[in-house]
Amino acid sequence: MHVRTRPTFGAATELVRFLLFVGGNGTVRWIQVPDLIIHLTLPLVAFWALTQVAAEEAKRRDLTQLSLEELTGIEVTSVSKAEEPQAGAAAAVAVITNEDIRRTGVTSLPEALRLVPGLQVGRVSSSSWAVSSRGFSSVNSAKLLVLTDTRSLYTPLFSGVFWDVQDLLLADVDRIEVIRGPGAALWGSNAVNGVINVTTKSAKDTHGLYFEAGGGTYERGFGAVRYGDQIGERFHYRVFAHYFNRAAGYNPTGPESDNWWLGHIGFRSDFEPTSGDTLTVQGDLYRANMGQVKPSVSVLGRPGPQGRLVIRADGGNVLGRWRHALTTDSDFELRIYYDHTYRNDPTFLDELQTIDVDLQHHFRLPLRQEILWGASYRLMADHNEGKGLFELRPPESTDHVISGFIQDRIAILESLRLTLGTKLEHNDFSGFEIQPNGRIAWDVLADHTVWVAVSRAVRVPTRLERDVFITVSQTAQSALRLLGNKDFGSEKLLAYELGYRWHPASILFVDIAAFYNRYHGLASLELGMAYFDSQEGRTITPLFNQNLTDGSAKGVEVAVTVTPVPIWRLSMSYSNLVLDVDPRGQDINRGQLLEGASPRHQVRVQSFLDLPARFQLDGFFRYVSSLPSSPEAPVGVQAEAAPAYATFDLRLSWHGWKPVEISVVGQSLGQAHHPEFPGGTQVARSVYAKVAGRF
Repeated sequence: MHVRTRPTFGAATELVRFLLFVGGNGTVRWIQVPDLIIHLTLPLVAFWALTQVAAEEAKRRDLTQLSLEELTGIEVTSVSKAEEPQAGAAAAVAVITNEDIRRTGVTSLPEALRLVPGLQVGRVSSSSWAVSSRGFSSVNSAKLLVLTDTRSLYTPLFSGVFWDVQDLLLADVDRIEVIRGPGAALWGSNAVNGVINVTTKSAKDTHGLYFEAGGGTYERGFGAVRYGDQIGERFHYRVFAHYFNRAAGYNPTGPESDNWWLGHIGFRSDFEPTSGDTLTVQGDLYRANMGQVKPSVSVLGRPGPQGRLVIRADGGNVLGRWRHALTTDSDFELRIYYDHTYRNDPTFLDELQTIDVDLQHHFRLPLRQEILWGASYRLMADHNEGKGLFELRPPESTDHVISGFIQDRIAILESLRLTLGTKLEHNDFSGFEIQPNGRIAWDVLADHTVWVAVSRAVRVPTRLERDVFITVSQTAQSALRLLGNKDFGSEKLLAYELGYRWHPASILFVDIAAFYNRYHGLASLELGMAYFDSQEGRTITPLFNQNLTDGSAKGVEVAVTVTPVPIWRLSMSYSNLVLDVDPRGQDINRGQLLEGASPRHQVRVQSFLDLPARFQLDGFFRYVSSLPSSPEAPVGVQAEAAPAYATFDLRLSWHGWKPVEISVVGQSLGQAHHPEFPGGTQVARSVYAKVAGRF
């Protein structure tokens, strides 16, 4: 049957798409059912034949991809600060390997975190993300502790992470361990809903020259070079430089002005003076320039910064770590770092200096017990200057955190492991805090592990909550003013977790985690009693934070990894979250809107396929349900909802000449552009090409 007019499918169903064939001359004809079967079957047959050819080639060459047995046997350290197999850890822990990072084509740390089941990562602008675990999603990431090589990325300004300056040469990342759930018993305050611990490779593993360069539509241009070598038999080092320039996000309502560039240099050295000692020294320097679509701080009805909004930031750090083996059953580690950050924002200037000292000691006792204890001290000296709209009083603040922890891991049986521990801490924001936990893992059968955990964790107040001074509105007779509250206490969590892992064969691994979290004393902005200020000659009505909101979160996270043939690994995950925020006060900050800022459903599918002739084809699909609200918009303004979206990335690479790899990566290919967080710019479809070499 022929139709002379050119067809328009519009809202036609996918069934019609399968049943119609558009000819080269624009004609349309019906496909008979046998033809349809052939058209659907031939690609499957071709794929099967291709995998057989690739499998034969895989037997003759060394694939860099880890087997499923090796992946599940990866030793993790973030759960108990001691090495243990991921499959046997009593926590919802996921590991992103260097191979995962390379084959998905991600170019930043937040994008790499998209690979973790249950973690929400939404790009808010070109250079900022909302990253959260198990709810309370915001650009602050206030209940998530992030570390690189155990150096905390936390800022006391707002109890979160400035993701726009957390640059890494991803080729040098060994793994990223992510704990979904509390980790405060070991890592301290703010490890409430999760811990992200990035571990870079030893200098011993990065000898030779490495380079990468590329560019595209969003990744307008990037390049890196790293060189590593050794001096003598025991001293290894590397130095590197990294630069990128990224385009602005798609802004349907205004100018696209949030483009972003960053330059970064660094080094690492590893020295083994004796067989029982390891000394590591590493450091970084960076400078960045981030455009903004809207200011970081805004007050409805008051003028903010004018002109093009640009954040200029720079910083650096140096870290030293000494590990010493006392005996075969005892060792200790001393780690010291200094970190300096400078941030010139259109609404404020912030300079933070941090010194952190940490000592921990590990030893074994009879009856199959392992004791780990430690103590740490942190000094944070912060200077913050407002630029007319925002102010902290006093502008200078020096705060201290002193803490200690102890943990006992008891192997009751070979198949039954109990972990008990607690963190004791004193900070200058909320005073003394205790954060205990108990975890048990039981290998019910050889291929079945069940684990249970009960934990307490806290988020300590920030400088914004303690020292803020913002005049919201003012007349000659009165003023409404947001003031800091020195009596504001910590936000508290009691978490219950249950997990199950099943590894029946070398081709299948199933990981399930369920949780129920109870929150008490969450921040709530409240009106205080009005008073007359004789110096100003006006009546002041104060606004300040109080601990007048409670809440709960419950959900389940399921991850399945399968290798149907040796050259194909498929990972699938689903997470469900139900967040309930219960204000007991006025809730002027609209904290209840947090319920709509975290997705209820998330689906992820990753596919890594090795093809003949040293080609690799990799895909990453993700679905995120809608986000109807965000509490981060100014009071009186409702941010536009972010609808549900489904999109995918594709990567094709060629490693024909062994030292060099050429790849093409398409990102967010599902639609021309889509929002990932309410009130932010939109993520546009993009593509980039990259060449990387090792010599």
